[in-house]
Amino acid sequence: MFDRTERTPNRGTENNRCHDGAMDVVVSPLIASLKNPGATQLVRVASLSGFGLRDDSDGAIVADGVLSGRVLGGLCDPAILEAAADNDGRRTLETRVTDAAADAAGMVCGGTAHLLLSPIAELPAQLGEWLQAAVPVALVCAADGSPGDLVVTKREAAGDGEDDQPLLDAARDALAGGTTTSQVLTISDSTFLISTIVPSTHVVVAGSGPMAEAIAAQGRLLGWTVEINEDVDAGTSFCATAGPADGLIVLSHDRAIDVPLLDAALRSSIGYIGGMGSRGTQTARQNQLRDLGHDDQSRINGPIGLDLGSRNPAETAVAITAEFLANRTGRNAGRLTESQGPING
Repeated sequence: MFDRTERTPNRGTENNRCHDGAMDVVVSPLIASLKNPGATQLVRVASLSGFGLRDDSDGAIVADGVLSGRVLGGLCDPAILEAAADNDGRRTLETRVTDAAADAAGMVCGGTAHLLLSPIAELPAQLGEWLQAAVPVALVCAADGSPGDLVVTKREAAGDGEDDQPLLDAARDALAGGTTTSQVLTISDSTFLISTIVPSTHVVVAGSGPMAEAIAAQGRLLGWTVEINEDVDAGTSFCATAGPADGLIVLSHDRAIDVPLLDAALRSSIGYIGGMGSRGTQTARQNQLRDLGHDDQSRINGPIGLDLGSRNPAETAVAITAEFLANRTGRNAGRLTESQGPING
């Protein structure tokens, strides 16, 4: 009776920008469903107990008995499809996964998941427009399944709570992380589920040679789109449209290339800016950028990368992409054995 779509990436939205994580295969059918919602339902992870390391970009929609997307590696699909068939409107669903089932699906351990199923028809209509334009969005709702949905972008908002500044701030803080993810936060004594849908990471590497190739290989391993390009016009155009998920890595030491690109990056909302070079090179760049009006250059990571003792391009690429991740998540990139709190994200 039930079927599911293949879990292969779509070709992106109308502007050819794919989305991050499991939501990539959800965005296109979600846009279509927002135009003609019918009985289509959105599935979000409201809370988890157990499971260990996992992909927290989980999300799915169910339309006409077909599930598009991924929730906990498909382990919850039967329960989701059965609940969706009842068509009881907005509700939460508790499902348990054994350690054996989780192990068979390649997960660390089992646990209990609380999922939120909600009718697509209840979502603000603006969501479809923003997804079509590949604008990063945050979906906000009460974690207990109470009615009401809010959609937030960096500059706009629509739906229930669009004038609630603490809620808007929390949603935009989540968007600033630059990844598709879900989190549960308590704000003003109420608990909210904030799910972000962010375009996949796009990185421009301004340089060439083994170092550029190593960074590109490491980025692609992480699912990023990496472009090696020293053209200043192309780089500045990229920076003008880049967002918190994206990055510019400048390897070139040519002042006619590195300074204009760093200038463009500092004037943009790009999430990560890195500049390779000695401390002397960094000082020379800083002086020229200061002449262009950039007194605050703290967004530039230079010398680039974490201090891992890297000695070759492959190791340096790990240090650079690790710094990118730490920058995006707001972590200090210390050793987990010396830290407290959650270890996964």
